[in-house]
Amino acid sequence: MRRFLRPGHDPARERLKRDLFQFNKTVEHGFPHQPSALGYSPSLRILAIGTRSGAVKLYGAPGVEFMGLHHENNAVVQIHFLPGQCQLVTLLDDNSLHLWSLKVKGGVSELQEDECFTLRGPPGAAPSATQITVVLPHSSCQLLYLGTESGSVFVVQLPAFRVLEDRTISSDAVLQRLPEEVCHRRAFEMVEALQEHPRDPNQILVGYSRGLVVIWDLQGSCVLCHFLSSQQLENVCWQRDGHLIVSCHSDGSYCQWPVSSDTLQPEPLRSCVPYGPFPCKAITKIFWLTTKQGLPFTIFQGGMPRASYGDRHCISVVHNGQQTAFDFTSRVIDFTVLIEANPEAAFDDPYALVVLAEEELVVIDLQTAGWPPVQPPYLASLHCSAITCSHHVSNIPLKLWERIIAAGSRQNTHFSTMEWPIDGGTSLAPAPPQRDLLLTGRALPTGTRTAQCGSGMPRASACGCSTNSARYGCSSPTQTPTRASMPRVRTSGPPSTRWAPSTPTVTILGWASRRFSSANTVATWLWPAQQGRCWCWS
Repeated sequence: MRRFLRPGHDPARERLKRDLFQFNKTVEHGFPHQPSALGYSPSLRILAIGTRSGAVKLYGAPGVEFMGLHHENNAVVQIHFLPGQCQLVTLLDDNSLHLWSLKVKGGVSELQEDECFTLRGPPGAAPSATQITVVLPHSSCQLLYLGTESGSVFVVQLPAFRVLEDRTISSDAVLQRLPEEVCHRRAFEMVEALQEHPRDPNQILVGYSRGLVVIWDLQGSCVLCHFLSSQQLENVCWQRDGHLIVSCHSDGSYCQWPVSSDTLQPEPLRSCVPYGPFPCKAITKIFWLTTKQGLPFTIFQGGMPRASYGDRHCISVVHNGQQTAFDFTSRVIDFTVLIEANPEAAFDDPYALVVLAEEELVVIDLQTAGWPPVQPPYLASLHCSAITCSHHVSNIPLKLWERIIAAGSRQNTHFSTMEWPIDGGTSLAPAPPQRDLLLTGRALPTGTRTAQCGSGMPRASACGCSTNSARYGCSSPTQTPTRASMPRVRTSGPPSTRWAPSTPTVTILGWASRRFSSANTVATWLWPAQQGRCWCWS
C-alpha cells in the first residue's frame, strides 16, 4: 500500500525540480506557430503576421523583427496598418480592437499597445448587431469604419476609439435610398466588404453578403450607385482609377461593374467563371491591378472545381492570356499583392505576390517570366515535413560556411533573382560571434532522406551527406533533376545527419514536373522544393 502514498513536501525536491524543469522562454525566432492573419504596410514596407495565441509579429529587412502579445489569449483575426503611419489595428476573435504603435526608445524601435476597445450595442441588442466582420482604416488616419453582421457600418475615431454615432451607416438608412425593386428582393445581412474610393476619400464601397454593393457618399449620406448580383458576395475591389469595381462570389465567378453617376443599376461588363463550367468553390478574395503595358493582373483565391480540386489550397494569377494556379501544401491564411506605393500613381504595376500559408510564407515574383518564387531570407519553416533526426553543429569554420552558401546559391536556379521586397527598417544588431548550424533529416515519400540547414542564412534543402550514402542531384548547375534521376536510398541503422569531414557537400533539390489531362484542360504541374506548387494551364 505504500506505493499509493504520495510523498510529503520536500524542499530539496522542490529546489531540484526548479533547477531541472523550470523552463523560461528566452527568444522566439522562425516561422510563427499557427498564423491567423496577415497585414502589410506599403509605406513602411513591413509585413505583419498574427497568430491564434494573440501574438503580433512584424518583419521587415533581414534582421528587423518586432513582436507584441495581446493580454487576452485570443486569435488575431485581422491586421490593418494605418495609411502612412507607424500604427496598426488588430481585431481579435473576441470582437476587440487594439491599436499598436512603433515607438523609438533608447535609439531602437519597439512595438507597443496603446489602446483597446470593444464595440458595444444598445441594451438588449443581439450580439450580431456589433459583431465586427470588416475593418477599413480611412486615409485620414483618424477614422475606422467597422462593418458588422447586422449590416450596419459604425464609425470610430482614433486614437481614443470614440464611436461617432451620428455617422453610423445603418442598413435602414441605405434601404431608404434604394429603388423599391431592390428593397423588396432581399435583406442586407452582414457586411462582407468595405473599400475606400482610390481617388475620392469621401466615398466608400459597402458590400453585403447577399449580393448588394453600394457606393456611399460620406458627406451627403446618400447612395451614389448600387450593383446587384444574383450570387452571394464574397469580396470586392476597386480599379485604381475608380471607374470599375470587381466582385467575387460564392459560385466561383467574378464580375466587372462600371461605375457611373447614373442612378440606374448598371449591368456587369463581364461575368466570368475561370474554372467552369462545372460547379466551383467560392472566390474569397480578388485583386484587379493595372499595368503600364495595358494588360491587367487578376489575382484571386479559390474558385477551383469542387469535384476535382475542391481540397486544394490555390491562388490563381491571370495576365496576358496566361492563367496559373499556385497550389500550396497547407491552407492559405491570407495573401496580398505588393504594388506601387504612391497613391497618386496612374497604374498599380504589381511586382510581388505574398502568400501566408499555415506552414510557410511564399513570395512570387510577378515581373519575371514564369512567375518564380523569391527565396525568403527568414521565416523558414523547419517542421514543414516530418523530422526523423536532428543535429546541431556549432562554430562552423568560415570557409565551410561560405561553401554551403555558395552551393545553395548555385543550385537554387528555380528561385527568382529579385531582391527580397519586404525590406523596411534597418537592423542594428551586430554580426553574430560564431556560426551555428541546425541539421534536420526528413523522410520523403520517395524513400530518400534530406537534410535541412537552418541558421541565420536562408534554409537549404540537401540530401544526406555521409561517406556511405548515395548523393544525387544535378550533374551541372544548369541541369534540372527529375523524379527518375532520384534513386531510392536505403541505409542500415538509425538515420543520421552527421557530416563526414571528408565530404562536406550539400545538394539542393530542384524542380520536378509531370503532365496530366482532365476533362476540359491540359496542365503542367510544377512544384519547387518546400515551396508552393503551381499549375500552368494551357
